[in-house]
Amino acid sequence: MRIPLTLFAVVLSAASAVAAHAQVAASGAVNESAAAATIPSGMSFAFDASQKHVVASGVQLSASTIKSDSVSPTTGTIIVTININVVSRFEAGTTYHCSVDAIGGIIDLRKGVIDGGLETVNNFATGSGTSFSCTMTIPYSWTLPHAGRASTGLILAFGVGAINEHDEVEHSTLQVDGIENLPATGATSKFTFNVAL
Repeated sequence: MRIPLTLFAVVLSAASAVAAHAQVAASGAVNESAAAATIPSGMSFAFDASQKHVVASGVQLSASTIKSDSVSPTTGTIIVTININVVSRFEAGTTYHCSVDAIGGIIDLRKGVIDGGLETVNNFATGSGTSFSCTMTIPYSWTLPHAGRASTGLILAFGVGAINEHDEVEHSTLQVDGIENLPATGATSKFTFNVAL
């Protein structure tokens, strides 16, 4: 049984292990495991494969620095490549869609507040047979105050969906990377992830 796109969403709570993985077949069965212990309390992610995007919930962005013209922005580029190994049998004409949320800056792990920014990017995969990939480039410019002893970092959540010609989700996956080091200003940081559908 295939669920129409308007009714299909995958929800994953990101609260307390090293990486979170949730895979949902069209039947709606969900496997959940908790995310990194360092992911801020109350933060979670959902992959709405029908709308083709990852949604971050429980993320509180601090507005303290947005008004400041005395702080130079932290800028850079994040390049995320997702390699897709197709091991399931999908209908002819199935396409693969990728989505990434990048949340970065100064992270208050107790309160779940991010002093930085949230970027979202989506793309279709290219490839053939059982091997596809998506590469997404995410430029950013976030105004961050001096961190002092606060934790800084980058959280990446990504989803991949197999969508048939009838615009139905055949299979999807959502994964949350632990907290990565916040790239130095002006840097280009590359991340590669592998998934199976």
